[in-house]
Amino acid sequence: MPLSSTRLRRLIRLGAWASVTASGLLLAAALALTRAEQSWAELQFRSPPAAFTHGTIGTELMPLVVAESLPEMFPHHFTPPDETGNLVPGDWVERYGFLPSDDPENRGLPVGFAISRYRPQSASPSPVEFVGFSCALCHTTRLELDAGPARTVTGPGSVSLNLFAWLDAFQSALLEQENAAGFGDFDAGGPYRLTVARLDAFYREKKGRVLTLGERTMTRLWLQQMRRRLLGGLPRFDDPAGWGHSLRPRDVPTGPSRTQPFRTIIRQVLNRPGNDMAVYTKIATVFSEDLRTWAQFDGTIADLNARSSLAAFAAGATVENMRHPEIAHNIRSASDFTRTLRPPAMATVFPDRPAPPAGQLESGRALYRMACFRCHGDRPKPEEVAGLSDAERAGDWRHGSEHGRVVPLGEVGTDPERVTFRHYGEVPDALFEKFPADHPFHFARELIRPDRGKGDDSAVRGYVNAPLDGMALRAPYLHNASVLTLAELIHLKPRRAVFYRGRNFYDPVDAGFASPDRPDRRHYFEFDTRQRGNSNRGHDYPWPAEDARNHKPELEALLAYLKTL
Repeated sequence: MPLSSTRLRRLIRLGAWASVTASGLLLAAALALTRAEQSWAELQFRSPPAAFTHGTIGTELMPLVVAESLPEMFPHHFTPPDETGNLVPGDWVERYGFLPSDDPENRGLPVGFAISRYRPQSASPSPVEFVGFSCALCHTTRLELDAGPARTVTGPGSVSLNLFAWLDAFQSALLEQENAAGFGDFDAGGPYRLTVARLDAFYREKKGRVLTLGERTMTRLWLQQMRRRLLGGLPRFDDPAGWGHSLRPRDVPTGPSRTQPFRTIIRQVLNRPGNDMAVYTKIATVFSEDLRTWAQFDGTIADLNARSSLAAFAAGATVENMRHPEIAHNIRSASDFTRTLRPPAMATVFPDRPAPPAGQLESGRALYRMACFRCHGDRPKPEEVAGLSDAERAGDWRHGSEHGRVVPLGEVGTDPERVTFRHYGEVPDALFEKFPADHPFHFARELIRPDRGKGDDSAVRGYVNAPLDGMALRAPYLHNASVLTLAELIHLKPRRAVFYRGRNFYDPVDAGFASPDRPDRRHYFEFDTRQRGNSNRGHDYPWPAEDARNHKPELEALLAYLKTL
């Protein structure tokens, strides 16, 4: 039956009112969501020490409820195998070299885990908490003797952290499927094992509460997004090493206390795999950055904020989220903290160690002035700075004539991979173009080397001369962490071809770290200096190894003096 014009007009009006009502409800919902978002993440502009310790730098990785549950839900990924290949239960914090924290702000997670209300990648406000990293994760360490209390020190690169191995375990847990049989099996079919329902059941059992609607919703969205990213990268980056294999050197060769800084940059900036570059770099010590001409030890970055922003980028931050006011503030503020962060004296760290004879220190200082001062500078004698405060004395470093010079590889002779990898000449321009002109961390092109031009080979490839303050706390030595002690660095003792890393005890006699003769549960990572990227050759000062045998008393005196810097 045809509609009358009156009925048709009524229906049209009704439809219009329904449309207006629906639009109004949607607008109200959008306004309510916007208002709610403003309350989800309150800006925090922390002090420099707090920014360093707890401030997010844009590396949000997973919801807090996942971080609190994942290692226990997937112990086979977060536990290393023993010598027979069997998985040995253990504490993931200890196994991967994290430092436990009793700070309430860490919420039971290790030192350097930063908790925020920002979503990964975008820094959009989140109704639930996410976990990422602060600067303290990599730049805080624990010095343990084989007897006596341990001492936590802020500033040195972590000597135990094996972050790349932990990240592989994390990725493997996210990608594990029901039918997976073991290491390398990421095409087993079937649903994924980590689901919101299973997480909820685990959380209820362990925490005594169910997940909130916001936690369930955000975790579901996060799982979808994270798996899409991981699966999209597998053709280029390959499968992560799970099932305990992430701690095996042949599967994840980075090892404790080191990073592969260019792997992420090559992947994200140049869209290349970056997997096979043997560019291993010791986690940097960040004492007294104000004493250095170059912020980066290979002379590639001059500005400290530029270096810190690129370190955050390499650790998982994005160009987008580094625009966020709080994240940008934390990166700059943490950098400011390191400018005047002075190393504690050895006598403070290890007060029970006997002091060397004054005559030995004078002899060591004389040799240092002859063989080391030109490149590394020196502190004035105590009587020369009488009346100054500790902070003033700490900053009163006298630079030598070669301070800040980039020493060519052929002269210093250390491992070349850091400055000779395939994309070395392309990276500076690519990074410069990655951060637009209006970005908080857009830096001047002249602050980075090599010189402009892709593939340009005009820049000196080598490593920068820099002050040696806190020298005894900078172990392991050389840029790739291939020399365990100061005694070996100066050839007072032979450099080891193979040693074992993990949670090594500090050796206050040789100033560095002790290694057992064979691996054990505490020292699981075999560091073979004969492997590409691991060379411990070079820096043969004050004498080459074959000549050093004739100078033992002088080298003992030099070692004693180096411990005082």
